Amino acid sequence: MLSTHFIRKVFLFFSVFFGFIIHAQKVEDLIEVSVLSDVEKISPGGKGSILIKVELKPEWHVYWKTAGESGYPTTIDWDIVSGFQMGDLQFPTPLLYKFQEMVSYVHKDTFHLLCDFHMHPDFRSDEKLLSIIGQFSTLVCSEENCIPFNQKLTVDIPLSDKTIPDSGNQEISQQVRGQLLRHPPINAMISAAIKGDSVGLQFEHSSLSGFALNKFIFFPDGDLFTHGEKQNFKLSDDGKLSLTLSLDSSSEHISSNIKGELYHPEFEQAWRIDLSIDQVFYGEGVSDVMVSSSSEIPKVESGFNQLLIMLGLLLVAMSIWLYGKTKFPAKPSMGRTVGRLLSAVLLLFGIWLGYPSKPADTVEQITWNPWSPEKEEALLADGRGVFIDFTARWCMSCQVNKGVYYKQSIIEKFKELNIATLQADWTKRGPVILKALQRYDREGVPLYVYYPPRQKDEPVKDPILLPEILTQKIVLKVIEEEEPYFVAEANSFLGILGFAFIGGVILNLMPCVFPVLGLKIMSFVKKAGEDTSKVRIHGIVFALGVLLSFWILVGVLLGLRDSLQGDLGWGFQLQEPIFVFGLAVFLLIFAMSLSGVFEMGMSFTGVGGKLSGKSGYLGSFFSGFLATIVATPCMAPFLGVAVGAALAMPWHSAFIIFTSIALGLASPYILLSLFPKWISRLPKPGAWMDTFKQAMAFPIYATVAWLLWTLNSLI
Repeated sequence: MLSTHFIRKVFLFFSVFFGFIIHAQKVEDLIEVSVLSDVEKISPGGKGSILIKVELKPEWHVYWKTAGESGYPTTIDWDIVSGFQMGDLQFPTPLLYKFQEMVSYVHKDTFHLLCDFHMHPDFRSDEKLLSIIGQFSTLVCSEENCIPFNQKLTVDIPLSDKTIPDSGNQEISQQVRGQLLRHPPINAMISAAIKGDSVGLQFEHSSLSGFALNKFIFFPDGDLFTHGEKQNFKLSDDGKLSLTLSLDSSSEHISSNIKGELYHPEFEQAWRIDLSIDQVFYGEGVSDVMVSSSSEIPKVESGFNQLLIMLGLLLVAMSIWLYGKTKFPAKPSMGRTVGRLLSAVLLLFGIWLGYPSKPADTVEQITWNPWSPEKEEALLADGRGVFIDFTARWCMSCQVNKGVYYKQSIIEKFKELNIATLQADWTKRGPVILKALQRYDREGVPLYVYYPPRQKDEPVKDPILLPEILTQKIVLKVIEEEEPYFVAEANSFLGILGFAFIGGVILNLMPCVFPVLGLKIMSFVKKAGEDTSKVRIHGIVFALGVLLSFWILVGVLLGLRDSLQGDLGWGFQLQEPIFVFGLAVFLLIFAMSLSGVFEMGMSFTGVGGKLSGKSGYLGSFFSGFLATIVATPCMAPFLGVAVGAALAMPWHSAFIIFTSIALGLASPYILLSLFPKWISRLPKPGAWMDTFKQAMAFPIYATVAWLLWTLNSLI
């Protein structure tokens, strides 16, 4: 079967070729494009909209943002200055156009496009006019031929101290906006399921049973589906509307959201569909391609079994390694017995953890709706209690906290109070979720927000923020008493510094950081008999490596914050597939060196062998860098508050807060370097150190597995 992309290229080539040969009429006689703004003047921080009016001659058409089987999408390529941002181009619902067995989505006659814009509050310019320039491109077609059309669009808006709307144009833009903005009705449930090369869509709302099935049309946004196939809608006895579509042959896998518009002539407005790929059922459990109920799909469960399998295999490997250690005859008999017993426990636990199993349908669980501002607002307007989980795959604290949701007492309490559970997945960068986080003075995840239920005639209650580390007791206390678990009185700058330092200290205990901690302490053990001044210098140099790496991190973060106009939060590097892949490769090499596969990198990290002189200090310095690299994904308690506050402060204040985090992370090594006598209380150097080094490789391997699991959701 030929793909949509191939058909479109062939169609475009021949239609344009013959269009130039056959059609003598100028394309400017067939289409007229005009542009206006709904603001008369604009100031820094101001907002507005660009309205594009397109007029076509009868019998001619242009294509929607997704063309279908033929044609080419209508686009506008904006050329704008720094500090000025254009939103997505908004289209009206298209028409279904069939020509020679090819299905396309088109616009005819006169229609409007809308694009919102925003000027950053810090925008500065010596010019008196702001020029918004865009290149409008489309394909003007009839049944006989097609002609490319390009036009430069320019809107000049005077800069001022105050944004002044253009009353006439604003009235027009508001009318157009009312026609373009389309959302499913409140309480409508939309879901999707994938099985093989088929995708099932299901729409649930009380009004759907009153419409004729043969007049429904789903306009897919993008080339995920085969455009030309006939759409057969079905209505179940319980009023659920369903549609089965085929994946396009060029779509090897789904890597983007399922988007489109559900249209019916009797709809007041079409339904705009935007389902995250993590909100979709796959394979097993999908009956006749259709989902069974609603879009309440636990996002975090998508692919979670893959992570469990990798961790299970890792535990099996660790049990084999440990059993091999018990084979040495020099080991005491008691040590061999304990080692073999522990090896058996690890083996059984690894098999239990990694064995692929499907949870029983009878097991009661909390189900999660994908979060959106509109859904949150609708639920709050209905008076329901709302619990929002802001999470991400790369956030280790987030994954640990999810164990609380499986506690029976939590499940029963949520069910008793009819609490709606929403989940905002920030694995991929998204400005909507970031703005929601910033609304609560946070710049990263995890974040847990609870809105208590209320009577409809009562005002919405203030949201309650839960701690970053959840327990059964904490969640129940907050829900039952409708009060914060603890009230943070320390909102001063000194209090934030305290949060930052404590969070840095706790980072040392995170699974991805602890191996570096242990290995560094082991290097101190090796230096126990050396000059105390050298030991002290090694500790200080390590701390300097931590400090400098954190300063570089905050410098990059603040620089990007300013250049991207605040559209950046903590953990931004883990939202980049290249960085996650590179970090996974680096840690894999590091772990393999710890396992004794090779000695590469040991002098670099400063954790192997005896380092002395200049290379030894260099090794300690880069060990500090390594500690920071592996620490950034492990969000510790209190760091959410500290980082959120830092990124909202001036440069110098942010640097001080990140310095406090770095000092907390380096504090164990600073103490050992300042009090070298404490080193003598540690175990004496011996053969155990090589065993310890190899054991520390396994938490690093686990971190690599976790990063690969994260990477799977980013590509």
